[in-house]
Amino acid sequence: MKREAQRVDPRVKRTRKLLQQALMDLLQEQNFATVRIVDITERATVNRATFYVHFPDKYALLDSMLREQFQQMLGSRFPATRKWEAANLRILIRCSFEFLDEVQRLYKPFDSHIELLVGKIVQPELAFMLLDWLKHVPGLKTPMRVRLKTIVSAMSWVIFGTVIDWTFNTQMLDGPMLTPDEITNQVFLVLTEGMAQLVPGLLS
Repeated sequence: MKREAQRVDPRVKRTRKLLQQALMDLLQEQNFATVRIVDITERATVNRATFYVHFPDKYALLDSMLREQFQQMLGSRFPATRKWEAANLRILIRCSFEFLDEVQRLYKPFDSHIELLVGKIVQPELAFMLLDWLKHVPGLKTPMRVRLKTIVSAMSWVIFGTVIDWTFNTQMLDGPMLTPDEITNQVFLVLTEGMAQLVPGLLS
């Protein structure tokens, strides 16, 4: 996954933040589909030409805003040295639930544009982090029955798919609604039991 360059001109960063904040404020008042570029630029006190220097359209702006929010949430929860271990996996799962909950709470009405974009952001971010952890595990470079990229893709979709299902598909419940802690624990068990079969002792 591509990562933005770490060194960004402060003026560029400031303008991007103004545009992101403007969109954030507007989404607390109206549906994303009804937000216009002119609404964003007026709220951010910049002109349309400036907007298009930074973003090709409002979807790219929404992507950058949500992606940075998720990355900031992950960055605030993990130590500087991140590694594959049970505690970190549990935090990663819980962060995914908390992020969608926060997006729903902040941006109402929560429409399909935002839901789809959250999926395009969260799943690849999860896969990137899981792959970064696992490729540094000693001994994991030996031939395995399943490729590492297949493992992290499956794990990331299990986490994100369950987040979406838990949030929106309450009509398909087979029992009482689970709390965030309970659903986190269940997803954790699904992932760790699967990894235990592929790489015995990895999370012991």
